[in-house]
Amino acid sequence: MKFERAMVNAAALLALVLAASCHGGGGAQALTISSINFNPATPAAGSVVELTASITAPGQNPDSLTKSWTVSAGTVSTTQPDFALILRQTAKGASASSVSTAAAGGSATITLTVGTASKQRTVQLGASPVRMSVTDGTGGQKICTVQASNVQDLYQAAFRINFSSAWTPVSAAQGTFLGAAGNTLWIGLTNQNGFVPCALTKRGNVAGTDGSGTLATVTFAPAHAGSAADSQTESPFELTLVILRDSQDQPIALD
Repeated sequence: MKFERAMVNAAALLALVLAASCHGGGGAQALTISSINFNPATPAAGSVVELTASITAPGQNPDSLTKSWTVSAGTVSTTQPDFALILRQTAKGASASSVSTAAAGGSATITLTVGTASKQRTVQLGASPVRMSVTDGTGGQKICTVQASNVQDLYQAAFRINFSSAWTPVSAAQGTFLGAAGNTLWIGLTNQNGFVPCALTKRGNVAGTDGSGTLATVTFAPAHAGSAADSQTESPFELTLVILRDSQDQPIALD
């Protein structure tokens, strides 16, 4: 038996990919998938969650078998999460990743098929411990503030802010929740098409931070005259692909 690894983005719409291969042993028994497991055990909406599946394939090499992960709603992707390589072992392998299109709660059914064997698991998605608020700035600007709420031992975080074509990102600044700039590593890119990826991590062998506070602030300006008014009904900003890990390099679970 070998664990099959994948990453899942626990939004109202899940996205899921296969990460690593598994290897079977000898024998005449049929291929079976005994379980699909989540880490953390209670996925949060909009967050990235690690999946494992226990697969037994006597007499066969699962590397040569077709493996298919599906979800009841969402998108399967083979692109790594943003900044996965600077967050310690966030991505377990070169093909481990996920994407998201929403951050609401709900449920989703995950199905893994390997050869003729299939396994399903339905998961209930809780509220995300990271939320985004949008406020008015000067000159028609919009300010997106990303905050952690009631977290424990938060050491690192990564996420995207998607935006519509009516807006242009002006700046991305780290918050103070994880510490001062000299004690953290921050990346916020405003030169991407349609999204601003952000990542923030503490440095060194230190404890994570408990409580609530600001992780990042991203400012947007209207892309052209009238776009600020036009976009009011478009829900132009969306927080997606949230990754939270503690000082022991484990995913942050819901309270």
